[in-house]
Amino acid sequence: MIDPAIIPRLASDVGEALARTSFETLSPEDRKQLAIATSTQVAKNHQLALMNATGTLLSDEEMVELTSALCDTVLGTAQLGPLLRQGNRYSDFHINGADHVFAKERGSGRIITMPPIVDSEEELVDLVKKLIRAYAPGEPRFDAGSPAVDVQLPDGERVHAMRNVVDPPVVIAIRIPDFTLESLPDLIDNDTIESAMAQFLYAAVASRMNLIVAGGTGSGKTTMVRVLLNEVDPMERIVTIEDLRELHLSKFPKRNPNVWSAEAVKPNVDGQGEITVDFLLREALRQDPDRIVVGEVRGREALEMFKAMSTGNEGSMCSIHARSAANIVPRLIQCVPDREPNQLCIEIANSVDLFVHLRKGPTGPRITSILEVDDHLPEVAGGVHTTKLWEGDGVNHPRLVGRLSGERAARMREYGWSP
Repeated sequence: MIDPAIIPRLASDVGEALARTSFETLSPEDRKQLAIATSTQVAKNHQLALMNATGTLLSDEEMVELTSALCDTVLGTAQLGPLLRQGNRYSDFHINGADHVFAKERGSGRIITMPPIVDSEEELVDLVKKLIRAYAPGEPRFDAGSPAVDVQLPDGERVHAMRNVVDPPVVIAIRIPDFTLESLPDLIDNDTIESAMAQFLYAAVASRMNLIVAGGTGSGKTTMVRVLLNEVDPMERIVTIEDLRELHLSKFPKRNPNVWSAEAVKPNVDGQGEITVDFLLREALRQDPDRIVVGEVRGREALEMFKAMSTGNEGSMCSIHARSAANIVPRLIQCVPDREPNQLCIEIANSVDLFVHLRKGPTGPRITSILEVDDHLPEVAGGVHTTKLWEGDGVNHPRLVGRLSGERAARMREYGWSP
């Protein structure tokens, strides 16, 4: 067990060493790597000094503990470090004030009580402000006039904090991405899908079907989109556009070497500098993409997404919150309230090939249905005609219940799909 009293002194040594580098100008991920290397060296120096003074050595476990504590301290994540290092077991952490910390188990969704990470609400606010200074571009405010903030950490963890308007006075939610699920075989191994579904999804991606992946919060939409994109030919150019970066395809450079990601920017305290997903999507079309991906459609960017899908960027994808497959089209219509619904439905029918809907099941994500979007409209205005291809109950694996239309079926047969 490391003596906590030595951490501030050694962390100061790490800070002084980093001050002699270009640490402050680096990206968050590069800052983390430099902090790890510097903390490791300072821990080794401490080990040598301890051996010379007392003849004793720290164990391997103590060296790992010391290095992690130093790195967490200089990166401003000191109190969060013990939680973040358990991200392989938990998908979310909920910090409700200074006294209550909860973790959500991956897969089962079971909630576990954790020990507090701070002693007071003031420390919790200070923790958020440290994260803002280290990782939030433009250092957004976190006060009574601006009570909510989003911060993304170098490994993709998403931190959302609120104060003043909540009870207890400060709450933090941390979403931990799961990058262990890299491919469709991984989804088979963790029982999210079966092999027949994997073959269907692979053929859909390879034959450049335009997909919308839908589901509720925590249903696995982002993971599904990421896995599908990891099945794309590595030589294709992929552009991802997100309100807050979550896909992180750069973590799979062998699968996606030609990818670039754009992230929206919120306005500053003067209301200036905003960059919207809608704007980024229009600009992305000038970057010669093979596929365009919108992490999550929430507003008018839906229109630009449909244009991209229908004018040459086949094989594009986006996700949307929808509690059921039947709710996907109404949710898309809500995204563009000033657009006449029947006109919007025409654009959906002319651009989208498949709807994939997921639900959070008792053991993890489950596909509840896959629908083919027909390019002819039903007689009732404001609707889109679909054919159910796969159907499930959110607990068991879905069954194949329908057939693809002729042209799409022919395209997918070229890539191995045969029902």
